[in-house]
Amino acid sequence: MGSIFNTAIAGINAMKVMIDNTVNKINNPTGKNSGKRLVLENTVQDSNINTTVKVKEIYDNYNDFIAEEKRKTDVQVQDEQTKIEQLLKLEDLLCEKSNIFNELINDLYRQIDKDIVLDKKNFFNENIQNKLSNIVDQIQDFDKKLKFLEKDIKNSVINKIQKVNTLIDEIHNITIDIHYFPILKFSDKADSLIEKRDNLVDELNNLIGIKVVKDHDNYKLYLNNGMAVIDNNEKQNLIPLTSKSDDRYISIGYIDHNDKIVKKIEDMIPSATLGALLKFRREELTNARNKIGQLTINFADSINSYHKIGYDMFGHIGRQIFNISCPEVISSSSNHSSPTISAKWFSTSNAKDTNYVVFFKNNNWTVTRLSDHTTVQPDIDKKNNNLSITFDGIKLSIQGETSDGDIYMVKPYSKTLEELQLLINKNELFAFSSTNDVNYSNRNNAMIIDKLHQGLLVDNKDTLDQAYQKFSQSIAHKCNALEEELPFKRNMINILQNKKISMSNNIEQDYQDLNYQQECYLANVKVLQTAEKIFNEIIERYS
Repeated sequence: MGSIFNTAIAGINAMKVMIDNTVNKINNPTGKNSGKRLVLENTVQDSNINTTVKVKEIYDNYNDFIAEEKRKTDVQVQDEQTKIEQLLKLEDLLCEKSNIFNELINDLYRQIDKDIVLDKKNFFNENIQNKLSNIVDQIQDFDKKLKFLEKDIKNSVINKIQKVNTLIDEIHNITIDIHYFPILKFSDKADSLIEKRDNLVDELNNLIGIKVVKDHDNYKLYLNNGMAVIDNNEKQNLIPLTSKSDDRYISIGYIDHNDKIVKKIEDMIPSATLGALLKFRREELTNARNKIGQLTINFADSINSYHKIGYDMFGHIGRQIFNISCPEVISSSSNHSSPTISAKWFSTSNAKDTNYVVFFKNNNWTVTRLSDHTTVQPDIDKKNNNLSITFDGIKLSIQGETSDGDIYMVKPYSKTLEELQLLINKNELFAFSSTNDVNYSNRNNAMIIDKLHQGLLVDNKDTLDQAYQKFSQSIAHKCNALEEELPFKRNMINILQNKKISMSNNIEQDYQDLNYQQECYLANVKVLQTAEKIFNEIIERYS
């Protein structure tokens, strides 16, 4: 009896080792440990089941899951990598121009203090004019370089869209080839086509972010919102959206052949390379223009406001030193009315670094700051068909009938940097006095002006330099945070890539061996069960 037990146990142990080796061979055809094991069904009793097809489906489902997780991480990596590249460009520009609201403006005020207050010169001499001109020139140069970044984004987006369309076309063509390919007859070539398509999909995913849906013969690629760019035999290409009135504007859309119109889909591509470029253009570059615009009008109008109420040596009232552009107002193409609209500054001390949306609905006007999407309560003044809406230092005027649902975009600083202009003439008199009495003139107005750089001109809480440095540092911090996250996510891609498993080149033979080994294992188990039964009967008989 002991020999029967020993033989059965030895056989079971031997077959267990063989089965483990065969399963490991199936799971790890390259000899590497994938970290995953398949749960295999015993198919010994059912010779009609196609084991290869069943297990291949398990492999494909598992690898599809890993591929989807890897693509999600790829999108995040491409998104953050693109943001870092663009943020570094903006950070460089902000560092280059940090002297505008620090050294240049401080030099100007020191010169006014020396020439007008201390030396009692009563005109804009060459020193003051040069320092004023330097500030204007540097602000306009900032505008040129900001425009360069905006145009660079536009060109990059157009090039990426061309690449996206090329990939969509190639994936579409391969999908058709796979659909009609005799897979059962040439399985190796079919696998090659599928692998090629997967690589192209990875490229496309890095650009726009997509979701792959496979169900038997169906193969679809979706954007974030559910719009299909590949739907089996059909495809949808994308187009760049530009503007004749603004050579820096760029967005993305497609042609809806059912409605026969172009539709904007920028919100459907929130991440990946294209999404990051569009978001950087829409947010960071817009925020930079708005912040520098806000600082510019805070600086320029603070001098204007005091110089216009001062008096020169002859008792004449002063005038503007700078010309400041008015906010831009854009009507939505969906508006049902076309009144005359305009906007101007009435209190730059209340200016905010944001664009606005003004919306008329149910006989009520709503103003929303786009920087943080907070709602502003405007002051409304309506007389006949003349409507004034005031908010954050801006007065929006609408002359004519308006319709329910009308929308207006207000851009306070779209032309501020470009159109900042010095209005004074050479050796023009400085309005230094707070009184027009030439017999008792003082230096009070000049004293106030030369201390403005120390005033909390920005949002009533920061000096010009403090506000500039805070914004510059926020860009640097955002960039640093992304740079810290990126290595971890790149490592995740490698981990996920290594989690993929491959099938043996001779899987049919492997599973025949496994089935034989399973039969041997079960035979040894039956021997052991029979021996145990006989042993138990002997014990019961003699107990």
